[in-house]
Amino acid sequence: MLRYGLLLLTLAIVGMLSLISCAKEVGETNEQMQARVLDSWIKVKHPGSEKTPSGLYIIDFSEGNGRNVTDSSYVFVKYTVKELSGNILATNDRALSEQLGQFAHSRHYGYNIWRVDQDALYAGVEEILKRMRVGGRATVAFTPALATVSVSLYSLFSSLESTAPFIFELELVDCVNDIYTDYEEPMLKLYSEKYYGGLDTIKRGFYFAKIKEAPAADSIVADAQIKIRYIGHMLDGVVFDTNIQDTAKRYRIYDSEKSYEAMDITFKSNIADFKKSNSIIEGFAEAIMRMRYGEKAVAFFWSQAGYGAGGSSPSIPEYTPLCFVIEVKEK
Repeated sequence: MLRYGLLLLTLAIVGMLSLISCAKEVGETNEQMQARVLDSWIKVKHPGSEKTPSGLYIIDFSEGNGRNVTDSSYVFVKYTVKELSGNILATNDRALSEQLGQFAHSRHYGYNIWRVDQDALYAGVEEILKRMRVGGRATVAFTPALATVSVSLYSLFSSLESTAPFIFELELVDCVNDIYTDYEEPMLKLYSEKYYGGLDTIKRGFYFAKIKEAPAADSIVADAQIKIRYIGHMLDGVVFDTNIQDTAKRYRIYDSEKSYEAMDITFKSNIADFKKSNSIIEGFAEAIMRMRYGEKAVAFFWSQAGYGAGGSSPSIPEYTPLCFVIEVKEK
């Protein structure tokens, strides 16, 4: 009987301690709970990982031996984002995308370009990037507290739901101070030299050449309704859009639900009116403004005349120069 009574007393004490422990956890915020979950996961999976004052865990780190990242740097990054379970949430690695069955022929793979001082990156990502040099690699984990952004600019950071800890695997491919003079303009110049005999710019960041010309009598007047055929691709040759059905099939971006009719455009002689009336990007409008009925032309231009710092998800990444082959149908 005495042993039975002691057993009951022991069970009662254990039960009371459990209740007290649970009571302490009931008052936790979600942020505190996620931090505790991450702490426990690290202890089991990656004991000895460095924890920074902000709460970032550095699981693996190789600094690299190239240029340093500064507060005003544009960084070229390969990434894979995972849950603690190992489930992959996002990646710009082509081979991995193919393995996951998420590969798309209209997308650019290899790296994304971000600027580190715009409050547009997760604090955890920016913190580790500022420790790295070009060629560096890092695997880090952090809670939703380090996964918030002030500016919704880059598609990756706008699309991830920060309700649980993340694992980021990062590789710093390159780093420049000015994305336009150090990256986009040299890229456009090389493209011009390689494919168009060193064609010069019409204006900064914009190249244009006619492939098929028409007489001056075929000029288009303001407010005329015209029809356009086009192929849009990145300078690496990835075709991201077209309204020519055979071309879409050739480049394996055909969509059976899309209408491959010629695009209706209201011609304007002023660039601001042209963009506003037709909801098209500046470089595309600039090209059409220089064309006549029945002409075909090519235009390639920097991201300031395209989709800018934000890109156009999911196909066109940030700071991407574009090329369009455009045909204005005959009157």
